[in-house]
Amino acid sequence: MARNREYETDDGVRIAPLGALNDLEVAEGYPDIRGWRVDSADGQEVGKVHELLIDIDNMRTRYLDVRLTPAIAATPGDRDVLIPVGAAHIEEGHDVVRVPLTAERVGLLPPYQHTRLTRSHELEVRRHFSLGEAAAAAAGTAAGAAGRGFYDHDAYDDKRFFAARRRASDTAPERVADARREAARDVRDADARAARVDEGEIRVPVERDDSVVLKRSAEGRDEIIIRRPISETDERTR
Repeated sequence: MARNREYETDDGVRIAPLGALNDLEVAEGYPDIRGWRVDSADGQEVGKVHELLIDIDNMRTRYLDVRLTPAIAATPGDRDVLIPVGAAHIEEGHDVVRVPLTAERVGLLPPYQHTRLTRSHELEVRRHFSLGEAAAAAAGTAAGAAGRGFYDHDAYDDKRFFAARRRASDTAPERVADARREAARDVRDADARAARVDEGEIRVPVERDDSVVLKRSAEGRDEIIIRRPISETDERTR
């Protein structure tokens, strides 16, 4: 592992770019999103995923390092910004990451310099994604946030970020097993709806073309009769 690319946060968490971790790669079943296009909430391309920042101690992705397009960067040379991984999502069916900020707001994110990562920088980034954190940062409660566990926040939940594409990339046997389980569940649900006894109630599903008649039997009991139209198939089998 390239130690010179490793940062240590104010509360002792070690963060490093995935590319600097020679003994680490994207887990099997998860996509490597480096190089993917990044779109804003208003549908503009704002950059590409340049790198992933990894929490080494917990083996979790915390940030997407996004290299902005020249139009969004509005500066000479490359300009990168950090996106908390849980704040973004993968577009279904496309190799595209979408962030919940407009293109203009993405351009206002603080530049990521690749030389150090401070908690004040992280708070500034998070401020753009959470008004609550903006108030906390303004009140000078950075230490309190660290005490609660800075990354114990939905904005840093990489499982939520990768979940949709992981489901889509499941193996064929897993998809077949899921289909079988779903079919069996549907059958059970249909049986339960067909006749369910619950505290003295018997429920029978009624189709739209059925007619329901309440009739008193010869024994003096009330009976409910369901009359169904005879289909052509029923006619042929009679």
